[in-house]
Amino acid sequence: MAPRRLAHGYGSYLLALLATLIWSGNLIAARGLKDNVPPVSLAFWRCLVATLVMAPWGLGRISAEIQLVRSHLKLLAFLGLSGIAVFTIMVYIAAHTTAATNMSLLAVTAPAFILLLARALHGQRLGWCRSAGTVLALAGVAALVTRGTLSAVQPRPGDLWILGATLIFAYYSLLVRRAPPAMSSATVLLTTFLIALVLLLPCYLLELALVGGFKVTVPVLASICYVGALSSAAAYSCWNRAVEGVGATRAGLLYYFLPVFTALLSAWILGEPIAPEQALSAALIIAGVALGLRRSPRRSGSNVHPPH
Repeated sequence: MAPRRLAHGYGSYLLALLATLIWSGNLIAARGLKDNVPPVSLAFWRCLVATLVMAPWGLGRISAEIQLVRSHLKLLAFLGLSGIAVFTIMVYIAAHTTAATNMSLLAVTAPAFILLLARALHGQRLGWCRSAGTVLALAGVAALVTRGTLSAVQPRPGDLWILGATLIFAYYSLLVRRAPPAMSSATVLLTTFLIALVLLLPCYLLELALVGGFKVTVPVLASICYVGALSSAAAYSCWNRAVEGVGATRAGLLYYFLPVFTALLSAWILGEPIAPEQALSAALIIAGVALGLRRSPRRSGSNVHPPH
C-alpha cells in the first residue's frame, strides 16, 4: 500500500530513488555471495522468497482480477520470463565473471537504453534537457567507476552478461506500462514472480545436479532474504509504481544514482573510503538528473504510449 500512496506527483520519483537504493545493495550482496551461491540457485531462491513475501496480500488480488490475468497472460508471462527470470540470472552470472566497476558502468546505461527504446519503439521525443541530462549523468558515472582513467576498467566476458541484462531491464521498464490500469500492481508483481519461479525451477534443478548446492550459513540466509524480500518484492513494487506514475524515461533518470548509492553503502558496510573524485562524480550525476527532470511532471504524463 505504501507505493500506492506515494505514487502521486513527486512521490513517484521518491519510489524510483528508493528502488535504486535497494538495488545498489543487491550488487553488494551479489559480490558477497559470488563464491558461495551459484547464480541460478541465487536467482531461484531470490524469486521464491519474493513470492512468499508477496503471497499473503497478492493472492487475493489475483483471485479478484483473474479474468484480467487470463486476458493478459502473454504479457505477464513475458515480463516474468525476461524482467525477472532471465534478467536475474544474467546479473548474477555477471557478478561471478566481471569486475564490480564494469558492472556499475554498464548497469547504469539502462536509462540511456530506455530513452533509445522509447524513441525507436514508440517515437517518443527526447528533448534537449533529457538528452543533455543523460550525457551529463553518464559523464559522472564514467568518472566515478573509472576514477578518471580508462585503465581502471578491464573488459571481461561477463561484461556482455550485464550489458544484456541492462537492455532487458530497459525493455521491461517500458513494457510494464502495457499492463491494464484496472490490474493492480500486486497482481502484476505476484503473477510475474510466480511465472518466473516456475521457469527457474528446472534451471535450478539442473544446476543443482551439475554443480551442487551451497552451504547454508547465517550471512548467506540474510543475504538471500535481502535480495528476495527487498531487492525483489519491495524494489520492483516501488519501480513499477514509479514507472506507472511518471513514465519509464523519467523514472530511469533516477537509476543513475546506482553507483553513488553503491559507493556510499560500500563505505558504510565495507569500510571503503569515499575519494574526492567520487564526490565530484556524484555532483555531476545529480546535476544531470536535475537537468533531465527539468520539464514539469504534468507534461511528461504522455511519456511512453504502448503500441496498438
